[in-house]
Amino acid sequence: MTAPLIRPLQPWFAPLRRLALAALALVLMINLTACSGIISSDARDAARTVVQVAKTAADVTGNEQLQKVLTPVLNVLKTTEKEVKADNIAGATTTISKFKGLWDTAAPVVKLAAGDNYGLIDKGVKLVLNTFGGNTAPTKDNALAALTGLIGPLKALLT
Repeated sequence: MTAPLIRPLQPWFAPLRRLALAALALVLMINLTACSGIISSDARDAARTVVQVAKTAADVTGNEQLQKVLTPVLNVLKTTEKEVKADNIAGATTTISKFKGLWDTAAPVVKLAAGDNYGLIDKGVKLVLNTFGGNTAPTKDNALAALTGLIGPLKALLT
């Protein structure tokens, strides 16, 4: 019952664990400095360093998770784009069929990483799914427009 609720949060467990450890280290450091009589400016500098290390660890872990889920999505989109450019719409439609499952896994992580820009990405996803999901095959121009409109924002998240 709780597994479906926890699964989307699993990618964030490692960064949260690191942040909790950094917070614990900060509390311990403050307590030790209070007991040992270290000058308060030194304690503040040490606290800033601990907080910065925690932020860096969370950012690196978040970026690694984003890259891990986004790379397969981009690979499918780029392969589909190559097939469309080669006028192989049937092959592109077959390749893009893998997109939905990959996107369902990547979407929560992408949404967190994109923040306010997620609306643009969501529109791009819907356009790709609608373009390739209809009863008629897409045209080369429609397919390329949909694919490049989504590939660009997703690649921007990784830089």
